[in-house]
Amino acid sequence: MKRMLFRFLVTSALLAVAGSLSAAAAAEAPSVPTPSTASTPDRWNEEILSTAAKIPVQEGGRVKPLDTYARFALLQMNARRQCYTPAGDKISSLEWLLDTLFYPDYAKQFQIFLIESPDAMDALGLPHEKPRLRFTYNDIAPKRMQLFTLAQQYSQKDEKDLTPVERQIINLAHNLHAFELLTAYLNFARAPIAVPEASGLRPVFGGAESVLYTEVLEKGPDLVHALMHGGETTNRDQAMRFLENAENISSDSSALALLPPPAGADESWYTPAEMLGLALNEGKLPEAQLGILKTLGVLEQQKNDRTAFQVSIQAMQQNLQALASARDEYAKISTEVLLYKTQPFYNSLMLYTFAFILVAITWLFPQRRLLAWLTLLFLLVPLTLHLYGITLRCIIRERPPVTTLYETIIFISAVAVLVSVVIEFMNRRRIGLSVAPILGALGLFLANKYEMIDGRDTMPNLIAVLDTNFWLSTHVTTVTIGYSAGLLAAAIAHVFILGRAVGFRRGDKAFYKSVTRMTYGVLCFCLLFATLGTVLGGIWANESWGRFWGWDPKENGALMIVLWGLAVLHARMGGYIRDFGVNMAAVFGGIIVAFSWFGVNLLGVGLHSYGFTSGIHQALMTFYGIESLVLLLGTAVLMREKIVVKIAAPEKTPGDSRKSASELLHEEQFVK
Repeated sequence: MKRMLFRFLVTSALLAVAGSLSAAAAAEAPSVPTPSTASTPDRWNEEILSTAAKIPVQEGGRVKPLDTYARFALLQMNARRQCYTPAGDKISSLEWLLDTLFYPDYAKQFQIFLIESPDAMDALGLPHEKPRLRFTYNDIAPKRMQLFTLAQQYSQKDEKDLTPVERQIINLAHNLHAFELLTAYLNFARAPIAVPEASGLRPVFGGAESVLYTEVLEKGPDLVHALMHGGETTNRDQAMRFLENAENISSDSSALALLPPPAGADESWYTPAEMLGLALNEGKLPEAQLGILKTLGVLEQQKNDRTAFQVSIQAMQQNLQALASARDEYAKISTEVLLYKTQPFYNSLMLYTFAFILVAITWLFPQRRLLAWLTLLFLLVPLTLHLYGITLRCIIRERPPVTTLYETIIFISAVAVLVSVVIEFMNRRRIGLSVAPILGALGLFLANKYEMIDGRDTMPNLIAVLDTNFWLSTHVTTVTIGYSAGLLAAAIAHVFILGRAVGFRRGDKAFYKSVTRMTYGVLCFCLLFATLGTVLGGIWANESWGRFWGWDPKENGALMIVLWGLAVLHARMGGYIRDFGVNMAAVFGGIIVAFSWFGVNLLGVGLHSYGFTSGIHQALMTFYGIESLVLLLGTAVLMREKIVVKIAAPEKTPGDSRKSASELLHEEQFVK
């Protein structure tokens, strides 16, 4: 009983110290200053980078490669996945992370902290000659206290009430603190802990006057025994002070959860900072986990010897792989490294852009059918890469292709391109061929911008309501295909409206009839999947929330797509609208789809508010504005053509065999 009580008291004291340190983390620098190593180090060789990329870490409940962690850590700070050294050399995110961990003073000279507003710079008193600048840590450090004071003040506000400048200040403070934790991560391997002679603990460490953090962990059970049974030889106040110093040293090492628990343990991975409590409470630590920490210390000592460093980091990676594999948490690491190394979405974006150039060439030579076929075959290359990237993500996550807003963008654009290719094979009017690369490139461009704005891992752990493969593969995938079809119909309708506006193929009724058939067919496709997806969503809601329908904004958005699709099809069948009307309605349907897809998430309310992303509002408003202009242009073209027809053919008199204006309008398939 006494043993358990004393362990409880020791742990409580340590937790109290840790709590006070955490509370002060936003206002104080890391507790142990790093030694000066600002001289330019040698660059990391490919063998070291390849090994380091596959080191598993846990973040946000997901085990991922160190390479992925580095990409998004740098992306949040820099809005780029690369950065430049003080010498001007471009380096990858993984090279930046290794520099930050092992050469913190050198990394503090990298210009990685993006500030996008002169007002934010003025608020911190930072000099600026451009409205958008990147600063080093050393640039911002003198303003550190002011930055964290402002960030704490602004954090009291609701997210929606923050101004852009206030949001930038908060993000900068978060990024600065995250960077400080990375630079201090190996402090436990750099700073020895003094063992006071009066504490009576030196015999535990063989008489050593100072020890490293890993030695404290290794002697955890002996320390507890000395505190409990040391008698007069142990000064408990001094001993507790020693443990507090050890806690202070390790408290900065909380950025990376690098240590897997033993196989079968249902726990999160540990950071070095958490190991002291385990050593004091649970007795002797497993040799494997302790060995990882010791290897980190060895790596810190060998960092200037690349050959020895390479051997040690390979050994650590293999040990971590064995530990993670025993927990069945390593199998997808290599696949994820491959995904980001091959960059299928970026390469698809480039190839879609090139495919569009080829399509433009086919417009100049409309009679060259072989050129059109070759262009269509080339379009299959970026489409294959696009689908390859989606497939890899499904393998990594063991999930259907759509689980996050980011994934809806890459999936919707892939479906749109695929359907456009099918349309081209069926129709051969070069409409699908023209629309496909535009939609593919635009979709992947938006996905890249969304990733930049969000700055977080695009494969996070799912929230509880989404954590079901069955409904993700039925409702979510189905309704997203409906979104894709609605946007594709709007894109094809643009060909009709803009073509009529500029006089493209004037008088070619068959061409515009063909465009309308495409629009109408894709609208039917949209209605089918939107209706099915909405019904399946109601069934899912009934299982998750106990009601089929609750007039949630996301539910209302899906219903709007269904009702608009029904209204368009009924108006077409009833003769209220014809070719021009169908295409105008399809463009407006694209606005509705965008509102249901992204717009309702900006409301930040309802059970579907988990998709809220700040920063997307301006892009959505721009889309609404452009589509409204297209509708206004279509209305103007329609009115112009009506006037032209009336002038060309006035109403006929009795006995006149000429066609009247109303008959000509009927022939031209305009809106009545």
